[in-house]
Amino acid sequence: WINSKHDWYFARKKGNILERIFFSKKIKFISSILDYTNKTVLDLGCGTGVCTFDIGKNSKKTIGMDISLWAIEKAQYKIKKHDKNIEFLTGDAEKLPFRENTFDIIVNTALFQYFKNPEKIINEMERVLKPKGYTLVEVPYKYGIYNLKPLIKLITSKKDFSHEPINRCYSKKEFKKLFKKFRLVKIYNFYNFSLFGIFQRR
Repeated sequence: WINSKHDWYFARKKGNILERIFFSKKIKFISSILDYTNKTVLDLGCGTGVCTFDIGKNSKKTIGMDISLWAIEKAQYKIKKHDKNIEFLTGDAEKLPFRENTFDIIVNTALFQYFKNPEKIINEMERVLKPKGYTLVEVPYKYGIYNLKPLIKLITSKKDFSHEPINRCYSKKEFKKLFKKFRLVKIYNFYNFSLFGIFQRR
């Protein structure tokens, strides 16, 4: 996945009709489920910025971070003059380049499925999140349609999955257990495709 060159931002804006509908609903959900107003936000695993600009509209500061230099360069190219509160940088989710208690909110979509041992990321998220801060996390739903590759190809126009050597799905029970260090606020089933969890740092 580090070498993936699939531009989800482009898919959201100019992809096939199913892509545009899917991402429209997903971004609307992510943008409305938490209040980002005047908050310092980290969009972890931001890719080409598919969610970052919407999250950053009313935030005090939003940083989009991804390990892929290609994706970050694509995202930086999209920054406009009015996006002064939005910044993109490359970085490793297992070694976040931020001080403790930096962010009010961390958004993390479609990242955890690529790690065998995601505990390192969770520890880093806890470290840089402020006490009582929130994280919004998306994982593929084990019993949903995510595992139906022909359907995923149809929805996303994505043909090559070779850069995804690990692609782990989660049940609600496994998702809760994964974030046991946090207080569970709520888990949402997003169209039987993925699970969104809101967790609060204790």
